[in-house]
Amino acid sequence: MMDRRENTLALLAHEQHDHVPNYFTDVCGTGANLLTFDNGPFGGGPDGFGVVWTTSASAMGGALPVQGKYVLDDICDWKEVVKFPDVTKFDWEGLAAQQLAMYNPHTQIQEFSMWNGPFLRMTHLMGFENGLCAMYEEPDASFELLNAIADYRIQIAEHAVRYFKPDSICEFDDFATERGPFVSPEIYRKLIKPVHKRLNDAISSMGVIPNMHVCGKCDVIVPDFVDEGIAAWEVCQPENDLVGLGGKLGGKLAFIGGYDMKGRFAYAEYTEEELRASVRDTIDKYAPAGNYAFFGMLMTTDINKVMASSGIMSDEAVKYGENYYLK
Repeated sequence: MMDRRENTLALLAHEQHDHVPNYFTDVCGTGANLLTFDNGPFGGGPDGFGVVWTTSASAMGGALPVQGKYVLDDICDWKEVVKFPDVTKFDWEGLAAQQLAMYNPHTQIQEFSMWNGPFLRMTHLMGFENGLCAMYEEPDASFELLNAIADYRIQIAEHAVRYFKPDSICEFDDFATERGPFVSPEIYRKLIKPVHKRLNDAISSMGVIPNMHVCGKCDVIVPDFVDEGIAAWEVCQPENDLVGLGGKLGGKLAFIGGYDMKGRFAYAEYTEEELRASVRDTIDKYAPAGNYAFFGMLMTTDINKVMASSGIMSDEAVKYGENYYLK
């Protein structure tokens, strides 16, 4: 029987494994919002680009760029205006020591998260409306900026590999809403896909597994993830045809998520058994494809509810997913 670390690595390699991984317990997450040069200081303020962030209750306490305070007005001026942070000045060694103290290399993989991918960073610099318009009106300049952002992301990945030695790196680049992508598939494939592929190729060349975080409904573009060299899609949400995609893509892409985090339990009362049953139902729906890991929580601003429910859901995911493929 595989241990949990071996099992998760097998999933990401699209190989046969014993358990349905639970991403909350089987993965130690590093990086993410603690990269303050990229995400701004805690509580809000400017990041290394000069984008000003503020916290929001609607984002469960997460930070968002302040609307209207944009760094870049005209995409054609990006070379003169955009100043990239010097990633060498960050305390990588200190952050690695802090975060890796929580890592169990015998039971977990380590995944380093990089928020604010090329699409998101461009919209942070310009605002969503301006960024989307720029992609349609000035595709060449937009492509240049997206590639420059990718160069910067590769620098982050290089430092992550040096100091953290992760098994995987997850690039966060949310280009979709729960209704569909912000851009057409044609624009995505022309401007964003090549940039993602170059970034993923660089991560792979470092001996690390490249994963991608994209929330929302993006099924029309998910097959492109395989071409981009992405090993796993996080956090895949049920507004997508996950059953169909799992069957179509076979062993080429791992699906991490599936739980309806914005469903009725996020807003209504529930019993513990109802919550546990919802975890089992989610696993039974998506795990038969063989390339699935559970990731679920309740998206609510009630932090006490989030914490209590997450513990129950994680416990059930481990218990129910244990030896799932050996039964």
